[in-house]
Amino acid sequence: MGILLTTGIHRDEPGVEATTHLAPLSDATFSVTSAHGRITVTGTTASATHEESMRRLVAEYFPGASAEIRFRPGILPGERWESSSARLLYVIAAMESAVAEMRPDTISIRGVASATESFSTRAEFLQKNLPAEVALTTDVVVITSQASFDELCERAFTSLVLGPVLFQESSTEIRRASLVTLDRITEFARDCPSVSIAITGHTDASGDETWNRRLSIARAQAVADHIAANGIEPARLIVSGLGSSAPIADNSTARGREQNRRIEFELR
Repeated sequence: MGILLTTGIHRDEPGVEATTHLAPLSDATFSVTSAHGRITVTGTTASATHEESMRRLVAEYFPGASAEIRFRPGILPGERWESSSARLLYVIAAMESAVAEMRPDTISIRGVASATESFSTRAEFLQKNLPAEVALTTDVVVITSQASFDELCERAFTSLVLGPVLFQESSTEIRRASLVTLDRITEFARDCPSVSIAITGHTDASGDETWNRRLSIARAQAVADHIAANGIEPARLIVSGLGSSAPIADNSTARGREQNRRIEFELR
């Protein structure tokens, strides 16, 4: 996967009225988001040299990543803006995932890092070289072992807010409104590549139970196919269907039957 660069700079040309507005010092920002082999860099740059330096460092620190870079020129936001932004990229390159923002008086970093000396050494180097008036704040989860990483994944899975997975009537076609739930599951699976996910289909008690079981399996498979189509290995998705054998509500009411027609996700 190559580096894709997208820029938003409009430079003045001789004889052409300038249309670019420089960002004032108070509005200067430099933001970086890195996860899943993708990196986005946006913000205020002080010069064309600074912009070129950022492009070069992204290519060097994140080889093979899909990168989006958008800059806007600004009034020079302090003498160490260029060096601090370079050091910030250096810190993020040692993290599994990160969201960071730099302003004239603050730098914030949050994300996940492996328990190696690389991240802590780079963060300390950044801190020591910041101007006295710039405050650095970090909210970084450090993974000390595979066990702690698995525990983090379990907590992340528990905290997922998932809506129901709805289908067209008597069909395996997933309703568009349910795709946000599947997107969240897919994103989680990317963050936690060592876990498998059990996908279990359920129906209400209407109709023939043999048909219900087949439908529940087919719907669970449709969910797995959607997730796999978005980059998750099919081998990590365990599909099953229980028909109407495990109700969570009263099948004698319309509301209860609606609750029983469901997809359940479980870590394995």
